[in-house]
Amino acid sequence: LHVGYMDTDMVSYIPADQKTDPAVVATLALDGLFAGAPEILGDELTRTVKAQLSGASR
Repeated sequence: LHVGYMDTDMVSYIPADQKTDPAVVATLALDGLFAGAPEILGDELTRTVKAQLSGASR
């Protein structure tokens, strides 16, 4: 499970629109586990970073 900012007290200084609801992350995590997914990307930021890391090197 990979996720960027979740809406918790630890990142209260981050604007709300840049954080993911922990309930959404929990749902994605459980769905992924039950589906046998080897990796779960919990938000758009994480999917973007993963895509950039997976791209061809320059």
